[in-house]
Amino acid sequence: MFNPAYNVLLIDDDMDILDSYQDLLRQEGYQVITCADPIDIVAQIPENWIGVILCDVLLPNISGLKILEDIIQRDAQIPVIMITGHGDVPMAVDAVKKGATNFLEKPISAENLLIQVAQALEKRAALMENRQWQLEKLSESFIGQSEWIIAMRHQLQKLADIDVPLFLWGETGTGRYLSATYLHKLSARQNAPFIYHECLPQAQCNLDKCLDDVQQGTLVLKNIHHLAQTEQQHLAKALNMEGCAFRLILISDFALLTLIQEQRICSELYYLFLHTQFELLPLKKRPSDILPIFCHYVHKSCARLNKEYVEPNKKLIQHLLTQTWQGNVKELIHVAELYAIGLLAEQTPMSNPLALKTEHIKPLDEQINEYEKQIIEDALIFYQGRINDVATYLNIPRKKLYLRMKKHHIDKKHYKC
Repeated sequence: MFNPAYNVLLIDDDMDILDSYQDLLRQEGYQVITCADPIDIVAQIPENWIGVILCDVLLPNISGLKILEDIIQRDAQIPVIMITGHGDVPMAVDAVKKGATNFLEKPISAENLLIQVAQALEKRAALMENRQWQLEKLSESFIGQSEWIIAMRHQLQKLADIDVPLFLWGETGTGRYLSATYLHKLSARQNAPFIYHECLPQAQCNLDKCLDDVQQGTLVLKNIHHLAQTEQQHLAKALNMEGCAFRLILISDFALLTLIQEQRICSELYYLFLHTQFELLPLKKRPSDILPIFCHYVHKSCARLNKEYVEPNKKLIQHLLTQTWQGNVKELIHVAELYAIGLLAEQTPMSNPLALKTEHIKPLDEQINEYEKQIIEDALIFYQGRINDVATYLNIPRKKLYLRMKKHHIDKKHYKC
């Protein structure tokens, strides 16, 4: 049984070498586990294990490269140091190209071995600390307690480490764009460009410019079915080119199967995304997430407006849980904001959410101005100051949006990340 307390795994069929390395590493305080027959050992490595693996390139029953491949499939960022004899150096170099951290050539100096192990462990520990931070951030943004949202958070964290193209589909307001942004922020591409482009019907899409701008970053295209087949094929070709440097994420209102059946996506892209497509469920299919999301955004709005948080009563909770939420999370956030600023009476049916309380009510114009400002600020926060996206989301011309921002003394630069 693989004990998580171990922080070094040695894989070699030479028992003398295993004993030698094990003694050296244990003297330095490492917890070492050795393995001469590694067929099943990879499956036993715990998730988020803080450790390093030293693996011989040549093994009797299985190739060291196959072990490396299995490890990378399980966790692409586990440090693996390949051990090689003089004649196996080209194979070890190939292993580094395929994801190994480094390789050591026999005979290995004790000093070099200890340096490599210490560096790999330090890097792995920092990575695991960052992963935990990422998971906490995901929990703050992907709120809820349903089995689906819990699985989604873990899925996003794993997908961030695997550099594959992704197809995210679902209803408006389910978090497709938010998922794409987090996949970028959690990945090794986080400091590279993040390019978002919505393909519109009968509109010219400058695909080449998007491909040039994205460099080694993430390109997110929404509603690719509006692209001409020739442009779709051009995109598929760019993805299949050796040395493709960017990651592609597609966002769609429709399932991939629907698009291919209706001949709205080229077959090349269909097969590229066939095994990496994910549906983001609407709220009506995960009702246990409704109340946690509502309460979170009520708390958030109250804190921002310096208002006292008031617990929703049972009647309001029941109304929340029985709505269809056609606008999904976005609609629920708006209702939470209405409740926070006092525009949603606790006993008011959701069919009439703007019924006003009669006590201590502000003048209507003042309330409308406050709410308008808040909605614009929330959209700017959500879209990180991108005016085009905010204008589209609020269904308002850019010029009118700028005028409203000027009216409320809102500066977009304060919302850019």
